[in-house]
Amino acid sequence: MAVKGNRKNYDCFDNVDDALASFNRMVETYPSPSIVEFTKLLGAIVRMKHYALVISLCNQMELSGLPRNIYSFNIVINCFCRLGQVDFGFSVLGKMLKLGIQPDVVTMSTLINGLCAQGKVAHAVNLFDDMIGKGYHPNLITYSTILNGLCKMGNTKKAVRLLRTMEERGFRLDIVAYGTVIDSLCKDKLLTEALELFIEMKSKGIPPNIVIYTCLIHAMCMSGQLWEATRFLTEVVATNIALDVVTYSILIDALCKDGMISEAEDIVSIMIKQGIEPNIVTYSSLIDGYCLQNQMHEAERVFELMIKNGCAPNNFSYNIMINGYCKTKRLNKAMNLFHEMLHKGPIPDTVTYSILIQGMCQQGRLYSAKELFKKMRTSGQVPDLITYLALLNGLCRHGDIKEAIKLFNEMKNSGMEPNIVHYSILIDGMFKIGQVKVATELFHGLFMKDLNPDVYTYAIMIKGFCKEGLLDEANQLFRVMEDNDCLPDSRCYNLMIQGFLRNYCTSQATQLLKKMVREGYSADACTATLFVNLLCRDGRDQSCFEIFH
Repeated sequence: MAVKGNRKNYDCFDNVDDALASFNRMVETYPSPSIVEFTKLLGAIVRMKHYALVISLCNQMELSGLPRNIYSFNIVINCFCRLGQVDFGFSVLGKMLKLGIQPDVVTMSTLINGLCAQGKVAHAVNLFDDMIGKGYHPNLITYSTILNGLCKMGNTKKAVRLLRTMEERGFRLDIVAYGTVIDSLCKDKLLTEALELFIEMKSKGIPPNIVIYTCLIHAMCMSGQLWEATRFLTEVVATNIALDVVTYSILIDALCKDGMISEAEDIVSIMIKQGIEPNIVTYSSLIDGYCLQNQMHEAERVFELMIKNGCAPNNFSYNIMINGYCKTKRLNKAMNLFHEMLHKGPIPDTVTYSILIQGMCQQGRLYSAKELFKKMRTSGQVPDLITYLALLNGLCRHGDIKEAIKLFNEMKNSGMEPNIVHYSILIDGMFKIGQVKVATELFHGLFMKDLNPDVYTYAIMIKGFCKEGLLDEANQLFRVMEDNDCLPDSRCYNLMIQGFLRNYCTSQATQLLKKMVREGYSADACTATLFVNLLCRDGRDQSCFEIFH
């Protein structure tokens, strides 16, 4: 039995039941053990992560009239924070203040940690500032918590200032502090500042870890500095620092997306020499790079090499290959891979079906696209907005508006909300079959649905009106674009000018051409041809001819 004044090791409990039995004995002891003994026992139960039990035991202590101190209150606050109930932690703080117990740095730091853990970073930062203002001296853990919180908020500038404050107050900055801020700077595209901090860290004898190198390489790739990223990686490798497959794959993927396949292959060679085998992500990036360049033979080579080296293709890698075949109009090859997936796995997903439906529609194989759409649903795969978009576009492009409307309504009835692209395609389809009134109604209905027409939608409307000889409607729509926060682009200008020219409104066409040039756009081949034909025919307004020069 623990009695007042006895020392006891509360970390030796085998389980929480033993700790609870000890607590009950202490409560029944007379005179009661000191509050210090109780807090030691409660601390042991906290280390066992039985937070709710600790709160219950503290309540029992209060009901029994046992004394409380700053340490016991801090334990309760910590438990509430650990349970994600930081608001109750603040209630305990209020009780402390009523009892005349002043919170210490542990109290405030615990609440700050709790707020950050619940994503209430702004509140945590305010409490931290208040803490400093009242003369508290936060420890390194509190500073690190706020530093991490500021970075998560995207307040990188304040995080950098806090880093400097930590230095001024004598804290030795570690790799975690530097890494947190470097990562945040990279995410904010402040690569120069991130590299400066990286150099500073190294100058202080703190060796960067893989996470920091990966952050910097990723930031260089995202900012288009691929040569710098490649040079940086090779320099790191030359210093015998072991990078992992994730770091290499980030650079390989960026190089492939930028069409630098040869350089990506070089990085793969370096990677293999370092004893790091490419994984499914690495191979998929290479396959995608070759597909983007329409080099399907090379894509096939890497795909087969991947399988040979024991990396089983997943949905992502299969979808890349199928998309590459569809883009190069080799639909039969794409379908072969699709059937391979059906027989060997993995099961084709929504993306697989969407790619194939789009490929079929683009090649005019509408019947096959519709049949595959049916097969998709019977196989248990749910069409998404992209699937519906691919089939809707194919139906409208080939004039099957009746089926397109049916599909459009089916999509809405399934609970999916069509976006502006779906509506734009349907509006274009209506114009193609001469349903100007329906197209116009659909367009005006967009505003009622809180959908803002984009420049693509306006271009469809202008082209449709001009084709029907409705120049006033087209011109009016062109003029209100800016009022609706959608500035006309080169396509809109050219379509409107072509509409004027085809309807012999030469003066208006010339004025709009001059405005277009002032806005930094130029006439396309069709506009230029129409103007040249007009000038050759009757030589009107030679000033527009000067613009072309």
